[in-house]
Amino acid sequence: MSLATVSYVLSGRNGGSTRISEPTKERVLQAAQSLGYVANHAARGMRRGRTDTVAVVVENLDSPWDRSLAEAAYRILPGHGYRVVILLGQEAWRNFMLSGGADGAILGFSTGSTEELRTIADLATRGAAQVVVSQTLEPKGFDVVSMGEGGGIAEAAQYLASGHRRIGVIERTGAHARSGPSRLELFRSGLERHGVELDPALVRSSPGSWRTTYTDALELLSGKEPPTAVFATTDLDAVCVGIAAERLGIKVPQELEIIGVGNSDIGQDAEPALSTVGPDPVQDDIVRLLLSRLEARQHGGLENQPGGRHVPAPWKLHFRGTTARGGDAD
Repeated sequence: MSLATVSYVLSGRNGGSTRISEPTKERVLQAAQSLGYVANHAARGMRRGRTDTVAVVVENLDSPWDRSLAEAAYRILPGHGYRVVILLGQEAWRNFMLSGGADGAILGFSTGSTEELRTIADLATRGAAQVVVSQTLEPKGFDVVSMGEGGGIAEAAQYLASGHRRIGVIERTGAHARSGPSRLELFRSGLERHGVELDPALVRSSPGSWRTTYTDALELLSGKEPPTAVFATTDLDAVCVGIAAERLGIKVPQELEIIGVGNSDIGQDAEPALSTVGPDPVQDDIVRLLLSRLEARQHGGLENQPGGRHVPAPWKLHFRGTTARGGDAD
């Protein structure tokens, strides 16, 4: 067995023109295990000028959006020879990338802070491949996917205002770092444009877990004058509202309409399926956008990378089973 074959198997690479049989791979891996071999990815990256690693930066893996983005990366990138590292929070991302920990990064959220912008610009200058999810950034040596959630939330406000006056809100505070208006603020403004004022007594804000949301929903729906519709700022919280309604014997959507935010798998898999504000599924597109940058980097370095692409992913209201107007419009 050649040294090249052993090196290829132990590198963990997949795809490409090299083909190694499964029995040969198994023999190499068994031998490595018996010798106590552990790959030194940092040393390999320094020697080869690349790490074959991609960082996916998210806030919270309890978030359906964050989890779906991570799953898309794990599903697509290993087939192209890349390891995936999930990083939680801004500090972990900056330290990891600036120390050369990965060839590229998907920044699944953007705070728009000065330090963040400086880091993104620095990495772009170094030639790191980056895709940033942001509503405000302009692409300069990296790609930007802008969600444009305001239009979809305005649609939700218009729809609920047309049939309700007692509208509740479940807000997950701190769930999405942002530089612009919060989802609650966008929703309140949308209601006011249609002549409906949001009652502060029907708003529940919590930085807690889904258990806290469930408790808040039970309390909200058990009041003397409960809401006839609820807007939740995440799909997970909207699903919790639906579970609370079921426990209280409230029929959805006949007695209570519910709209979430995110257009996530957890909402689509709920019973009934959750009506929600969000983009059409874009997680795979985000991963492939980064992959195109990585491939350009491999085939000619910094000069071959696109200057910066802006990919809009506008949000809309997806009607499903938790609104009286069902899935006919999705």
